[in-house]
Amino acid sequence: MSAQRKPPAPVSPPERLRRPTVQDQIVELVLGMDLDPGDPLPAEPELMRTLGVSRNSVREALKGLQALGIVDVRHGYGTYVGTAALRSLAPGLLFHSRLAARRDDPRALLDIVEVRALLESGLIRRSALELSDTDLAQLQAELGALEADGDAGRAGHDRRFHELLYEPLGNALVLQLIGLFWDVYRQLEADMAKPRTDHAHVVRQHRQVLEALRARDPQAAAASIAEHFADITARIEQWSAGRRPA
Repeated sequence: MSAQRKPPAPVSPPERLRRPTVQDQIVELVLGMDLDPGDPLPAEPELMRTLGVSRNSVREALKGLQALGIVDVRHGYGTYVGTAALRSLAPGLLFHSRLAARRDDPRALLDIVEVRALLESGLIRRSALELSDTDLAQLQAELGALEADGDAGRAGHDRRFHELLYEPLGNALVLQLIGLFWDVYRQLEADMAKPRTDHAHVVRQHRQVLEALRARDPQAAAASIAEHFADITARIEQWSAGRRPA
């Protein structure tokens, strides 16, 4: 007996009556053409003919889609399917976080640390089980570079170490989220003039994470990541308390 087809979900009247915008039509065109990130879109004249709209309408729609990270407009070359889905969120997130941090309120920094901790604590257990010996060797090399380059080179090596923890898991969305919150946190930290952490302490914490991964111990790995972020949180709170008026 053939399986019954699921009936289509009812569409509310406002959605059914809404006329697709030019942006909507371009998005559907990209999907219908089976384009991938980085692939070129049809040229403006072709979009105008296909959609039956004016050049100004196409250009305004592309501007809006570029602001959303859906397309990349490269002047003199053409328009391409966007390659960084979450990059467009960074300016808005940074703006609202900076608004919250104007009066040295640490909540904006603490919120970002909490999100990063939730993301990484959920993945580090998998890393302990799935990272290969080659992956662990890359982490060791990055840890060595972090230690050798000192405080001046810390940000780049610290970020790369955390990327290497999760890259082999194959979740591109998680990597984008971690990168997004990393960038916003660093900018906020600089804006609020938060002092840098002792470099040797940072190296020790990252070494503990790597040792747990080498032991293939998900519980120890999760505990080491939790300790790392709890320490960041405690230092932000201590710094903030020291800045409050007596």
